[in-house]
Amino acid sequence: MWSDNETTQDLLGFRVHAKLIKDLVVSPNLLPLTIGVFGDWGGGKTSIMKMIEQSLLPEGYDDPKEKAKYEKVACIYFNGWLFEGYDDAKAAILTSILLQLGEHARFGPKVRDNVVALIKSVNWMRVARMGFQNVALPAISAYLTGGASIIPTLAEKVLGCSNKETPEKDDSTGVKQSKTGESSNLDWESLIKKDKMLSGPMDVRTFRERFGQMIADSKIDSLVVLIDDLDRCSPDRIIDNLEAIKLFLNVDKTAFVIGADPRIVRHAIAKRYEVDITPETEDANEKENTLINDYLEKLIQVPYYLPRLSPSEIETYMVLLFCLKDLDSVHFHKCIDAFENQREKNRYAAFKYSDVVDLFKGERLAENFLKSLSFCSVIASMITEGLKGNPRQVKRFLNAFILRKKLADVANLSNIQDEVLVKLMVLEYAHYRELRQLYEWQASQDGFPKEIKDLEKALLPPDGRKCENKELAEKVDKRWATPFMRKWLIMEPKLADVDLRDYFWVVRDRLESTLSGLSLISPIVRRLVTDLISGDSAKMNQAAGQVKDLHIEEVTTLIELIRKHILMHPDQKSGYDGFRKLVEDNVDNAANEFADVLTKCPASSVPPAVGIDILNLIRAKKILQEVFDPVIVHFKTTKTKISAAIKKQVGE
Repeated sequence: MWSDNETTQDLLGFRVHAKLIKDLVVSPNLLPLTIGVFGDWGGGKTSIMKMIEQSLLPEGYDDPKEKAKYEKVACIYFNGWLFEGYDDAKAAILTSILLQLGEHARFGPKVRDNVVALIKSVNWMRVARMGFQNVALPAISAYLTGGASIIPTLAEKVLGCSNKETPEKDDSTGVKQSKTGESSNLDWESLIKKDKMLSGPMDVRTFRERFGQMIADSKIDSLVVLIDDLDRCSPDRIIDNLEAIKLFLNVDKTAFVIGADPRIVRHAIAKRYEVDITPETEDANEKENTLINDYLEKLIQVPYYLPRLSPSEIETYMVLLFCLKDLDSVHFHKCIDAFENQREKNRYAAFKYSDVVDLFKGERLAENFLKSLSFCSVIASMITEGLKGNPRQVKRFLNAFILRKKLADVANLSNIQDEVLVKLMVLEYAHYRELRQLYEWQASQDGFPKEIKDLEKALLPPDGRKCENKELAEKVDKRWATPFMRKWLIMEPKLADVDLRDYFWVVRDRLESTLSGLSLISPIVRRLVTDLISGDSAKMNQAAGQVKDLHIEEVTTLIELIRKHILMHPDQKSGYDGFRKLVEDNVDNAANEFADVLTKCPASSVPPAVGIDILNLIRAKKILQEVFDPVIVHFKTTKTKISAAIKKQVGE
């Protein structure tokens, strides 16, 4: 099993990205600079941020010139998500940057007085925001120096936390001391109280000038601020953090590196700065996109998009994960060195089973370890296709796979083939409803479902031919004929002659679960679902417009979540409205899924207005008549309010 935490250990070959960004943020001719490290959730952004931070430590360089260069770099790491509950996100990020600079072992004494004055100015900002006249040092100041946790009640936030009543130290700090220096355990609250200089609110220009002067006085060459986990914050917090960063833009010698899923940032901007035009029109969508793009372009000077992993990179990653798990430290680091040397010669080749065996030629390696490495080469392309090259999902996938293999061993299921289990788990990750349908088929046919044999016959190219059987393919359920499902069916091994009973016994934990798929649900999907079922037309329109930016697997998850909401709350119209909006916006497979869930709900619970909405969908788009006519017939046969509403509309 492997930890799901970020790491500075580079098993992905991502250090090249970290090095490029590091070189940018310490280049005097490029500063000031703001870089966006963009990628999917779980794509490795935080690990890259940790690598950048580590690379800015002078201790990591033997060359005296390089060491001296990084002695003049101050690096600050800020995790915005851990301050989600703080009363003022802008004050949190401003104060954290100031305090870390004031605590810095090499620069703190030179800038401490300026830090105190600027923190007092930030306090004024909090006062203005909260509507109080007297506010002590924010609770965050005690928190950052290890003296207190974030204080939840309004009174405690206003009064601060006295040193006499310091709660037990909380090590899960959101803003941590940079490794470039040790904390001086300063009592910032006392320093501020002792400061006799008058301080009041500053305008943006004055604050920026004072901060710029403080950087100049510190004699540092570069201040690098790493802003992480923005995509885990609420939309309002994301914008507050971005607005706070604006205060520092164009200050000499500063560089901000912002890690986030760009789709979530765009979603937050769209929610905060709503476009006052009917969203269904093309002009409105263009205007909204222009607004969002302009906002991002003014804030992010260098957008840097992390690539998805290729099959060879996925194979390498899995091989190194097993090396990390099964080898001792000496042997593991030999593998890392060999991997890095290989990448310098050919970055497209996988570091695979044969490379590890050649590296330890003459040494006895555990049989299970070698079997794991061989397994990686077999399933790499399958996992890449199913998990879309996402390293976090790969690690979670392997953890789940190992648990299920152990379960099979304990249960004495000796016929479990790794490749078959992986293929079913890929389906579980991306298309849970099809997995359940396959389960139902095999359960009623002693493990050998006729349907899967028919699907393979219809959609797979027969021997000697280059295309599928078109006549049979036209009769296939549309849910099983999507591009992903076709690729999944083509994956080896074929399942037509495999007894699936033991495999579904192993994955029964998922079949009994309420979660959607193996994967963690990404924040962007959760937020779009929330907006689609909110009942707020503006939020629904914006969310539906952003569904087009999702990957096909994310769209599947989004639809499944709305389905589950409707089945759990069949009397609430908001869930049906969200689905209807997806159909109106021509989201792939939304109409079929909507029709299906409507027939699964108890008709007596479905709001009558839903029936009228379905009729309006059919009138607006004749192509939907074939999809929804069976639903209309279904409701009309019931003695319910929705039946009466439909009959009244059609004049029966």
